[in-house]
Amino acid sequence: MRKTFGHLTGRDLELGLYALAIMVFGVACCLVLYYSGGVWINLWGLICTVLEPLAYGGMLSYVLNPFVKRISRFLKRYKHFADDGNKRRAVAVAITVCFASIVVLALLLVFVFLVTDGLSSITVNLNLYSIDDLVDIATGDLSGFLTMVQKQLAEWGLISEESENVLLSYLKNMRNSASTALFSIIFMVYFLLDGDHLFEYFQRVTCNILGARAYKVMRLLDDADHVFSGYFRGQAIDALIVGASSAILLTIARVPYGPVVGLLAGLGNLIPYLGGPIGFGSVVVVCLSNEAYATMVVGLIIMALVMFVDGNVINPRLLSHNVEVHPMLVVAALIAGSAVGGIPGMLVAVPVAALIKIQLDRWMRRKEARGESLVDEITEVFDKE
Repeated sequence: MRKTFGHLTGRDLELGLYALAIMVFGVACCLVLYYSGGVWINLWGLICTVLEPLAYGGMLSYVLNPFVKRISRFLKRYKHFADDGNKRRAVAVAITVCFASIVVLALLLVFVFLVTDGLSSITVNLNLYSIDDLVDIATGDLSGFLTMVQKQLAEWGLISEESENVLLSYLKNMRNSASTALFSIIFMVYFLLDGDHLFEYFQRVTCNILGARAYKVMRLLDDADHVFSGYFRGQAIDALIVGASSAILLTIARVPYGPVVGLLAGLGNLIPYLGGPIGFGSVVVVCLSNEAYATMVVGLIIMALVMFVDGNVINPRLLSHNVEVHPMLVVAALIAGSAVGGIPGMLVAVPVAALIKIQLDRWMRRKEARGESLVDEITEVFDKE
């Protein structure tokens, strides 16, 4: 024992105590995390609940901010708003939000009209007594009402009889979605009103924390703003052109619900490669439901011509100066965006891929400028072979 421990010094003992303290602290932290797992899970759920509307509000404000700036510059011409920037900004935000709400409401009304008109051809045999029962149950017990509706839907074959509490779960999801939408709009308004001041504060915090490295973060944000604004602006103009031209041509060809089909094709074109399938599918559905077979052929030809001109002339010209991404990368980005975030993920997939490509190109240029790249040497070797 004396031979074993006789060579130990005070430094060795100090290191051993440090190691023991670290081990005890690590075990204690693991035990705390293990026994308080539910608390952390609830805390994470709370954070996600707050971040979700915050993220949606930020994205909406980013899309609407150019309109706010344009309206604000227009209002500056008038004496009443010339000297008061805050008032001018507030009025511009109010006008933008009202106009966007009207557009969204109009789109919802169009969809409701299309759905209700399609359902009007479906006849359901309900007598007055059963309707009275539904009204009585609805006014007395919502759960019982939903149970009866679920059984009726199962009898019609719209849902399976084994699926229990489907409508209650659906209503709960609707309530959560409505809450998220409401808070997203609130965050959007705050971002539109105070976005510039919030960004300036973010710059100050970033510079004080990162110091000289804050330049890289600011340059990354500038690249992101360039890519995203260019992409959204180009896609919005492209969707407007596709929707208007499709609606006019389909109406002239007397395709049933031609304006609605054109509107759906234009909205679908906000996501690359999605406008075509939506346009073709809508033409087939409305024409088959109205037994307009000859008109369906004409409508499909019109949609094919519109999509061909858009894909080869209009869309490349609109996006070429802002988002230079290979079509194969676009498809890969859309697949990844759909897997990660669904439709919102597909909307931002292409500009995110373009931003990554910009950073990769900049990194390669730095390497080549410092002479660290072997591209020329490898190219010479392959040229000799």
